[in-house]
Amino acid sequence: MSKYEYDIVKVLYRSASAVSGQKLAEQLNISRTAVWKAIDALKEKGYHITSVSNKGYTLIQFPKRWDAHLINLILEDSQLFHKGFIYESLTSTQDEAEKLALNESDPFIVLSEVQTDGRGRFRRNWSSLPDTGLWMSVVLKPDIALHKLTTFNLFIALALAETMHHYYEDVNIKWPNDIFINDKKLSGFLTEIKGNQDQINQIICGIGINLNTEVKQFPEALQQTATSLSVETGLYIDRYQFFKLLICNLEKYYNKFLHSEFKDVKSDYERYALMFDRTLKYTEGNNVVYGKATSMNENGTLNVMGEDGKTYRFISADIEL
Repeated sequence: MSKYEYDIVKVLYRSASAVSGQKLAEQLNISRTAVWKAIDALKEKGYHITSVSNKGYTLIQFPKRWDAHLINLILEDSQLFHKGFIYESLTSTQDEAEKLALNESDPFIVLSEVQTDGRGRFRRNWSSLPDTGLWMSVVLKPDIALHKLTTFNLFIALALAETMHHYYEDVNIKWPNDIFINDKKLSGFLTEIKGNQDQINQIICGIGINLNTEVKQFPEALQQTATSLSVETGLYIDRYQFFKLLICNLEKYYNKFLHSEFKDVKSDYERYALMFDRTLKYTEGNNVVYGKATSMNENGTLNVMGEDGKTYRFISADIEL
């Protein structure tokens, strides 16, 4: 993207109304012809820009592919993230984030159009096709006690659920951190940390969200258990708009995580939870329990009444529907 193109996108993105070609030319100190050429070039790259006589240009929609300039333009509004590293293809955003974190002192994001070896919890493979989803790692630099980390995933799950809820009414969290719609997995994330036995000073959270994936694009083994926001809503999801909303919610709930306790958002989390009043399989290490979740504790752990009549408390179990 040329400088003129980027500057025009920035002006249109920031403007609440149409911007005339004359105003663009004056503001950027270029000719009207240069404005027209730049607008045409942007349209060829997939930008949806409308033009109305006597009013000007309006940026309606961003292109399908991720653009580093646009992502960092969105991040200018963030109080938490000020830098984004955008790639066409990576083996894993988690691996790249870990490398970059060696030289970055502030929080940042890593976003890739494709992951060739994306992974989720328990090293399960995550299908990461181009144009279809959001494959991202966020790198956070807290200075917190190790014990506080136990609720981090619960706060981030709320950020994801709140973002999905903007598009679809009935969103659920499968404790602790998977997002489901109609009992099908829509999103999940993986948290990796660095620190010592007392303090955590780095969190890398890898997030995978199926936005515009079609059912036939999922691996055959997942076509009955995975879904996308587009499949459930019947709508095309603008990935830039989704990204912007997600960043706002991540910032909101990360601040809550740092400055409050899980008990303060427990009722919000429970409204999204799908575990209650149904018999599920809970696996934690070698411990396997079939039972019904009865309640959550103020520290985020889960109470399950097993089929044997005993009550089990789980810290972070793998749950099968």
